[in-house]
Amino acid sequence: MNNLDVYLKSRHDFVNQFQLLYTYKQLGKDEEVNSLLDELYKDLKQEQLFLNAPCRKFVREVFEHKISTSGSKWTFEIECSNHNYYQNNLELADNILLEIYQYLKTIIKSQQDDIQIRLCLNVEEEFVILDVFLNELTLNDNQLNTMFSDYNFEILSGNDNAKEIEFFININELEV
Repeated sequence: MNNLDVYLKSRHDFVNQFQLLYTYKQLGKDEEVNSLLDELYKDLKQEQLFLNAPCRKFVREVFEHKISTSGSKWTFEIECSNHNYYQNNLELADNILLEIYQYLKTIIKSQQDDIQIRLCLNVEEEFVILDVFLNELTLNDNQLNTMFSDYNFEILSGNDNAKEIEFFININELEV
């Protein structure tokens, strides 16, 4: 995808959101306008935090992939209870996060374009946790267990189509 395609795609998505806001405003639906503005602000703020995360290889891979997909809804979240270890832990976990995402990317690419993807990074003192939600996933639990057998992970929830998977990266093991 070239730069013009990327720009046109992002502009199209942006215009759609504002068109919806404008329609709500014209109809006098102030509650819907406020709710949508709050949601847009929260999503943009979280995406900005994610873009600025110190796990640069992982972030670059995610956003290059995000830009190349059309029709997919991406949401991001970063949580950290103490910023004293935020920088160090995400830098240390960068290569593992990248490896995990490269596996995930093969799954996502085999899906249709219209999927929902949520990536959440939770930075703790001893762990970095990557929580991934995919609404369209054709792999069953056994296939996921085989694919990610080298990683510490748990399938939190899921049915035949949607899965939430949590990966645990132990910082103490990476510092050795």
